[in-house]
Amino acid sequence: MCVPFCVVVHLMAAFAMSEFAWLCVWALLFVLQHLGVTSSGLRTALVGRVGEKAYLGVYSLLSIVIFVLLVRAYNDSLPSMVFWPTFEWMRVLALCVMPVALFLLIGGLVHRNPSTVGVVLDDGEEVPVTGVMRITRHPVQSAILLWSLTHVLVNPDPPSLVFFGAIALVSGYGMRLIDQRKQAVFGASWQAFSEATSAIPFVAVASGRQSLRLKEIGVLAPALTLFAYFALWWGHAYVSGVSLVQVIQAANA
Repeated sequence: MCVPFCVVVHLMAAFAMSEFAWLCVWALLFVLQHLGVTSSGLRTALVGRVGEKAYLGVYSLLSIVIFVLLVRAYNDSLPSMVFWPTFEWMRVLALCVMPVALFLLIGGLVHRNPSTVGVVLDDGEEVPVTGVMRITRHPVQSAILLWSLTHVLVNPDPPSLVFFGAIALVSGYGMRLIDQRKQAVFGASWQAFSEATSAIPFVAVASGRQSLRLKEIGVLAPALTLFAYFALWWGHAYVSGVSLVQVIQAANA
């Protein structure tokens, strides 16, 4: 009984801090905006009233504002406790997963991605399965989900759990919402596309439904991934205050 009680006390003390309280507020708004609006009839009503382009413009601007405030609140929140100890394998795993996440993110942006907002296919056109889409039909969402989950693993404190947990929830459940919306738009074409691919990376490849074709991926996405990884390697300390060099040294200590 002592351990749960201590956890509750620490959480209450953390929430009493204005920074952590604001972090929870912005995290909740972040989730509600991305999942609540999309999963309800509110999005359809708003698009019908103001139009698709105006809706996407306001939605994007609001997303940026909320996310900036979310990041600011996270940076201002101080950890008051940790939920589990961190080990060397956790840090090594995070460092190994990051190149994969970066590749999926960049590949989903530079290649034609039917799951992206605003992509429209002609009536009756088959939804293409090429490039990074053979790995996952949601490359961008999968990348963000991998990034957020690995950061939760190595940062087991209340602010990190709220911040990265909110992003993981939006990315993970967002895949289902995207599938539902695209199914309604593309019908049988999207159904066939979903059956030939996987939401979880590499599952379709492992099951034999897809095979990796490096020619379709090309050199641009891997080159940009390599550049982005080294940029983050040296710039991580400026972005988050944590040096990846120190992380490696801690893992080898």
